[in-house]
Amino acid sequence: LECYMGGRKNLLDETPQHCRKVHLPQPILTNEELEKIRNISDGFKTTTIPILFKAGSVKEFFASLEEICRAAAKAIEDGNSFIVLSDRGVSRDMAAIPALVAVGAVHQYLVKQQCRSQIALILESGEPREVHHFAVLFGYGVGCVNPYLAFEALEHLIKEEELDLGIKTAQSNYIKAVNKGILKILSKMGISTLQSYRGAQIFEALGLAEDVIERCFKGTASRIGGAT
Repeated sequence: LECYMGGRKNLLDETPQHCRKVHLPQPILTNEELEKIRNISDGFKTTTIPILFKAGSVKEFFASLEEICRAAAKAIEDGNSFIVLSDRGVSRDMAAIPALVAVGAVHQYLVKQQCRSQIALILESGEPREVHHFAVLFGYGVGCVNPYLAFEALEHLIKEEELDLGIKTAQSNYIKAVNKGILKILSKMGISTLQSYRGAQIFEALGLAEDVIERCFKGTASRIGGAT
């Protein structure tokens, strides 16, 4: 589950810059770990891109998705090492683009622009909770995930005295459980490392129309079609 986060250099060259990576022992980030990456220096830069749109408007949904993709490409031009896609800030007026749609759209857009390998994608989202959620996000290109709402749910359970644990222990137990689940999925697919699984798209879609697949999950089988 080890992650080496950062832009990849030309495989045909050999330079000291090829070693400029951030090493993470596992891919589920606590809030504190995410903030460390956000404020990283020493040759690395991080930018945060909101994945929100004006609630109730399909036109705004598409416009925001386009803007997120363009902002990601601009972040690479500006020399950033990490992009944090964040759905914090949801309100009465602003809704979150589904995390997997945002991740998939940005991943595919940067692949088309031939610059995907130059940046690492990190997701800060309240959506992922279960092991499958994380597995799909990794399979469509995200590097690390900060499931902040899951951590807030743990805090709430502790305050309500439904969990007799400290918050650090509860978070550690949750992350350990998710990591074990991810390893089980990898082993069932015959894949040895998360690095090989990331972006491999070894899924089949159920109930998604071809326009969604083409834009966000290009190459994924969707035999029955479905939602646009």
